Amino acid sequence: MRYVKKPAPRKNEIQALPLGRHYYGEGLVLIITPTARRWASRYTSPITHRVTETAIGPWPTYSYTSARKVIAQLQAMVAKGDDPVLVKRQQRAKGTTFAEACEGWINKHKSRWRSTRHIDTLFKHGRSLADVSIQTIDRRMVINTLSKLYENHPEQVYRTVSVWSRVFDYAKTMGFREGDNPCTWRGNMENVFFRPKNGDKHHASMPFKDVPEFVQRLRLRQVKGTAAAALEFLILTACRTDEVLGMKWSEVDLVNRILTLPRERTKQNRKHRIPFPVRCTGILSVQNEYRHKGQPFSLLSDDFVFQGYKGEALDDKSLRELLKRMDLPVHVTPHGFRASFRNWAARARINGERIDWRLAEMCLGHKVKGKVEECYWTDDGLDERRPIMDEWARFCGSV
Repeated sequence: MRYVKKPAPRKNEIQALPLGRHYYGEGLVLIITPTARRWASRYTSPITHRVTETAIGPWPTYSYTSARKVIAQLQAMVAKGDDPVLVKRQQRAKGTTFAEACEGWINKHKSRWRSTRHIDTLFKHGRSLADVSIQTIDRRMVINTLSKLYENHPEQVYRTVSVWSRVFDYAKTMGFREGDNPCTWRGNMENVFFRPKNGDKHHASMPFKDVPEFVQRLRLRQVKGTAAAALEFLILTACRTDEVLGMKWSEVDLVNRILTLPRERTKQNRKHRIPFPVRCTGILSVQNEYRHKGQPFSLLSDDFVFQGYKGEALDDKSLRELLKRMDLPVHVTPHGFRASFRNWAARARINGERIDWRLAEMCLGHKVKGKVEECYWTDDGLDERRPIMDEWARFCGSV
């Protein structure tokens, strides 16, 4: 750093300077690049005791005289023992809103998630805090925001508080916030919001003996019903809802009647092959006619098989609404048909023999192998599972 103060340069002199760094003494530096000319300040940090550089502004927006005034202010801060860079960071952090902190936390972790839909839903409960500085949010503001939600959906409050707590920890780590975490559950929010104890709550399912009659009613509705087609495909393959609604034509092998789910679309985070019965081929043919108006299949396409509005994947709400319209005697969920299949598989016989429980679990995509066993048992039992799914389809269409 050069401490000899140079005389004030003229405008034409600055325009004639070559690329590089030009020192004007007392920490003032003019940095010239092919695209811009900007002023910077070099000083020794009173905290780290290292030479540090911070930007002042572009030339000619900041003239030489204006840059000198900024240098005087920065030198006064250094004389008081403050680091101008750290002070600037703190001022910038104080302006970080709750929505910006949430977005930053999501971007840091979303690569590990299959979907951010549920996380986005939890953050929607804090719309009133979205534009509030995260530094100023306290526990009273959190309680007032979630009190109305607690009256109708207490289980959602616990999940929301848990996620928000991680956001506040992230904000503190990044320097956006100081002080305690207002969403800490133990010893804090647990005294205001009680965590509901629902026990082992499962998806409502239909008794497997009632499935054939239900499938018959479903087929009578399937004239131009994409939701009905998707629901029947879900039942016959015992798949999860997201696995069926997110299915693309490139994942379908019509010749061998196999649906191959990539690892990023499975709950177990591993590739899963599903043998589907002949009836599912007919369902896929109908969906292909909707898409291409009778043209041949295009299995390399990334289009969704069961399309909703504007060619996007069909929403799972459409399946739930379809079940409501069918006026069932008991409450049933789409996911519950997996339980119907499993209860049937526990009692069914194929060629006079009971179905092996491991194969039944593998049909559902469950993990039945230990870590060591999985290293040696690499076969997914596709050929052994195919007769099970074919027999399940025959049972469902037995009415």
